Amino acid sequence: MVSETWGTVTTRMLTQGRWAARARYRDVDGRTRQIERIGRTKQKAEALLREAMRDRIKPLGDGELNPETRLADLAIVWWDEFSHTSRSNGTLRRYEAVLDKYVVPNLGGWMIREASVSKLDRFIKQTARLNGYSNASIAVVLLTGMFAMAVRHDAIESNPMKSVAPVEEPDHQVATFSLEDVAELREILARWDAGLDASGRRRGTDLADPVDFFLGTGCRPGEVFALMWEDVDFTIQPFTVDIHRTMAKNREGRWTVQNKTKTGGGRRLFLPTFVGKMLLRRRVESFSELVFPSSTLTPRIPDNFRLQWHIALKGTRFEGRVPKEFRSTVATALRDAVGLERAQHQLGHSTYATTEQSYLPRVVQVPDSTAILERFNVRGDSGAGLS
Repeated sequence: MVSETWGTVTTRMLTQGRWAARARYRDVDGRTRQIERIGRTKQKAEALLREAMRDRIKPLGDGELNPETRLADLAIVWWDEFSHTSRSNGTLRRYEAVLDKYVVPNLGGWMIREASVSKLDRFIKQTARLNGYSNASIAVVLLTGMFAMAVRHDAIESNPMKSVAPVEEPDHQVATFSLEDVAELREILARWDAGLDASGRRRGTDLADPVDFFLGTGCRPGEVFALMWEDVDFTIQPFTVDIHRTMAKNREGRWTVQNKTKTGGGRRLFLPTFVGKMLLRRRVESFSELVFPSSTLTPRIPDNFRLQWHIALKGTRFEGRVPKEFRSTVATALRDAVGLERAQHQLGHSTYATTEQSYLPRVVQVPDSTAILERFNVRGDSGAGLS
């Protein structure tokens, strides 16, 4: 029999001031799995991790699920299967966090036969109330999959999650920027980029140009910062850009360039004139294969861009606004001018039926919307000369 062992424990401080401790753990089935625990201090995180590894429940072999199996055991068997599917690294990290933080701690001691619809329904409602809609929705996905496996193993007759009430999505307002907002924002960011930092040196934030690209395309931040010069075609009018990469976190939580977009497909976009002129200027000045690299010419991390954005807008009327609102701004402008279908293609939202998702992704030649997007080429009066 293979014994349980674990490797070196590594720690890192998170942005919220908390600590994460992580180690690779070799289970009794011979598989190596990565385990992470988070604590208020480095020592607390390490203690929680070592406790989790000491108390780890041994995985079951195939065919061993039965009505007496604990949900903690079921979760391990199901996750081992689910984590080897074609889900993105970001999805797997998010799902594993909900499984470890909410599902197993609250339900892990139940036996499969004890998991009634009423109990599961109360758990989902409580999770939504205490931990939010997103975590509750993911818990529904996880538990539905777990009990589907239990049904396949004849450990239960039917999936109780099918009768659990849907998670009620909270109402939320879609935030957009008006043309007046866009004019003022572009002026603020251009002045910020051209200003000096506390040491009297020119800032290297590069906020204004990416924002112009957001406005002229509606792209996601990850897509913008994964963009390479080879994706831009300056030989035709209007210029075009192929969007087929994105920045994404891998299973270890590190940002990397992923050779597919969030929805898996690619799209070719026409660029409005103001974006084309900006890209031509950057191309002449560029020393990187990336269009919008970091200050060290490496792929720019979206989290760092958002941090710089919030610093630049602190004390303005835009404090608290977020860059993703540019996507809804572009979507609203296109929907109102030329219809919802054009907006969906421009932003790269999936329109395929579920049965078509296994086909190879196609590059959609998006209709020319540059005349509409050119309207965002505005600045306040005091911003003259900052082009």
